[in-house]
Amino acid sequence: MKKTKSMASLLLAGTLLTGVMMSVALPGASSAYAAETTQATTAATGVINVSGNGKLSVKPDIAYVSIGAQTTASTAAKAQASNAQKMSKLTELLKKWSIPQADIQTVQFYVQPNYNYNDKDGQKVTGYTAYHTLEVKYRDLDKIGQLLDDASAAGANNVGSVNFDVENPQTYEDQVIAKAMKDAASKAGSIAKAANRTLGELLSVSDSGTVTPPVVLQRSEAAMSDTASGGTSIQPGMIELNTTLTVQYAMK
Repeated sequence: MKKTKSMASLLLAGTLLTGVMMSVALPGASSAYAAETTQATTAATGVINVSGNGKLSVKPDIAYVSIGAQTTASTAAKAQASNAQKMSKLTELLKKWSIPQADIQTVQFYVQPNYNYNDKDGQKVTGYTAYHTLEVKYRDLDKIGQLLDDASAAGANNVGSVNFDVENPQTYEDQVIAKAMKDAASKAGSIAKAANRTLGELLSVSDSGTVTPPVVLQRSEAAMSDTASGGTSIQPGMIELNTTLTVQYAMK
């Protein structure tokens, strides 16, 4: 009898152990089934991938002015010394305009030889030219023309481009993104309708970032129209901010 009870106990324990193992295995099987069901559902419904474009035109609030001087002389030392005098006057002018030193940066400085060539003497150095160019940030855009006029009067003879831009494009980022999402939803809705389906839930969004191409005026353009007082008049125009979103929707 004792052996029979022991065997029965072993059989009962084995049965219980098997039941536990089965109950442990079930959740995994259920998860796998759920994953397969989700994949099958997605495959059955399909997806739509579209690009949404957002654009916003805003007024620029900063200008980057390329301005400086260049001087030609018989020697490199003379060219550099003479050019330094012109740049000193220009720097003093910028101080009078209350432009902070942090907004003035040297972007070009060099002295190069000038050559002449003929069949008799070959290549010959005829002199040297010194170049010194500053990039000046300026925010009172209505006075850009006057600033250029005063700089020229002070001796600046190398006035390049004027770049108008938005100093903090993040200020407008929400508006640009909202326009891009609206564009993406409209495109996706049209595609779903053409396929005799309806637009489902939003699955994913990726952003390429907001781009702000600056408006560039070269000196020749900036010469720009004359006002009644004979000064330079520059119109900054508008800046266009752009962003592109890659969006994925499900179809029902």
